[in-house]
Amino acid sequence: MDPVLKDERITAFGLLLEATTATRNALQIRADSRWGGMPANYEVLMRLARSDDQRLRMTDLAAQCGLSPSGVSRAVDRLAQDGLVRRASCPEDARGQYAEVTPKGDKVIVNALKKHVEDIQELFIDVLSKEQLRQLEEISRTLRDRHNPGYTAGATDSGSA
Repeated sequence: MDPVLKDERITAFGLLLEATTATRNALQIRADSRWGGMPANYEVLMRLARSDDQRLRMTDLAAQCGLSPSGVSRAVDRLAQDGLVRRASCPEDARGQYAEVTPKGDKVIVNALKKHVEDIQELFIDVLSKEQLRQLEEISRTLRDRHNPGYTAGATDSGSA
């Protein structure tokens, strides 16, 4: 057997992907049973609500959510139709726009996050020791910042998802 098939780097990366997928799926199953499925734009609304001034430039929001500019625009349009966000002009850049959470959007996301936080506690936090959690946060932040520094634009560390 070729040694590359037993390479520990492949194992480590594979475990990271498997753990992320399994945890995300477990959270999604709970959300589906509670709300009939999380809104497709839940992450967009959450990232906006947790950002400084509850708003982000559209380009920064797209980077944080892993969406294309047109994808984030469609998501914001759908949330705006429901009265959860609004678009605002960007004084620093005439071509740029902000997406902002409305008071209605704030209420919706706060209510959704209360139960979601309990699920995160049970399925993620309680599984790890405090030291493991600290290390995982540090590792995750290092990887995120290295590969997509745009994820942090307009958000405080506590505002990142």
